[in-house]
Amino acid sequence: MKCEVDVLTPTQRRLRVEIPADRVDKAFARMYRQFGRQAKVRGFRSGKVPQHVLRGLYGTEIQARVLSELVEESLAGAVADEGLEPVSEPRLEAGDLNETQPFAFTAVIEVKPEIELKDYRAVPVERIRADVGDEEVERALKALQDRNAQLEPVEGRDEVAEGDYVLVDFSGSVEGEPFPGSTAENYAVEIGAGQSLPEFEQGLVGMKRGVAGNIAVNIPAEANDERMAGKTADFQVTVQDIRHKILPPLDDEFARDYGECDSLEELREKLRAELQSEIETLQNGPLKDRIMERLIEAHSFEVAPSMVDRELSYLMRRARSQRELSGAEAPEPTTEELREELTPRAEQRVRMMLLVEKIAAAEGITASEEEVDARVEALARASGAQAATVREQYGQDWARETMRSQLVSEKTLDFLLEQADVTVVDPPESVC
Repeated sequence: MKCEVDVLTPTQRRLRVEIPADRVDKAFARMYRQFGRQAKVRGFRSGKVPQHVLRGLYGTEIQARVLSELVEESLAGAVADEGLEPVSEPRLEAGDLNETQPFAFTAVIEVKPEIELKDYRAVPVERIRADVGDEEVERALKALQDRNAQLEPVEGRDEVAEGDYVLVDFSGSVEGEPFPGSTAENYAVEIGAGQSLPEFEQGLVGMKRGVAGNIAVNIPAEANDERMAGKTADFQVTVQDIRHKILPPLDDEFARDYGECDSLEELREKLRAELQSEIETLQNGPLKDRIMERLIEAHSFEVAPSMVDRELSYLMRRARSQRELSGAEAPEPTTEELREELTPRAEQRVRMMLLVEKIAAAEGITASEEEVDARVEALARASGAQAATVREQYGQDWARETMRSQLVSEKTLDFLLEQADVTVVDPPESVC
């Protein structure tokens, strides 16, 4: 097989492939045998139908099958031999295919661009100083104390008061009709915590244990469920139990029991470090974006239109899905408007993906089978009832490779941030 490659653009190649006559003959012979085993022709036993009879009956189909087989096998071999990475389906132009004669075709394919890496270490970026204050530490300490509180039955009164923790049974309706989530038993409500509808919480104050009562709640006009928006929900409520929190004292014993620290002061410093780490983790996303922006600015290369088109299609589907979930009332943009808006972002995302892929290869950054398994298992656990479906999906090769690519990308971005020249700067002064 002979192959010539023409460079049409940085992301487009034309391959001229010529297949020798003996290989063409073998492909036809193989196809005749295959058809001969399957063909049922009067006067001939199975597998004994002569080629000229098969040619007369199935010639067009045999030729099409041979052409497809020759192109598929030889093109795959030529692409591998030339070290090309196709990113699109080939555009084919085939010559005449005849038995006993050489066969030639051309294929135009889009490929990943060649990227000459420039210095990607020590990219200068700025991290905004965000020190954790004493107030944040005390809030974290109070939250830890609250999480470890004991709930004790209230004695000496049967009425619900502010700050109580109550268990209630309720059934609700709007205009006499029940609605999703309108019924519950032993539903936990902490009065004043703001975790339930405010009117529902305040309606419980003063109710007595074991005595049924009514609470009316006005549903906001902007509620997602149009059937309920702007209406009043009526709840029949019975308080089953009233408890109050007993907070453990904040002392060294608390630090040992709940913070794995020898003293309360050591626990405060541990919480400060954890909060500082959380802040830096939140900052890391924008920092990685800035690093990639600078690397993209420093590397000039073309991207294959088909890659941009695929990414654009994904972004458009996601934008429409998010719009449906948000219930946006503004007029929906047309397809052309959406394409115009999202095309620059799609191209930027493709550039980032190609650069990250190139840097990962240069640094030998990979994701092991164990790492892929661990991420799949984490997703499965987080999906609850859908865990089996998640595991089944990621049992497929294409899904595992997608996950592997994602992990490699994450590890590469972590590497770039570790290698970056990060300067910590004070936050800009607010202008009154």
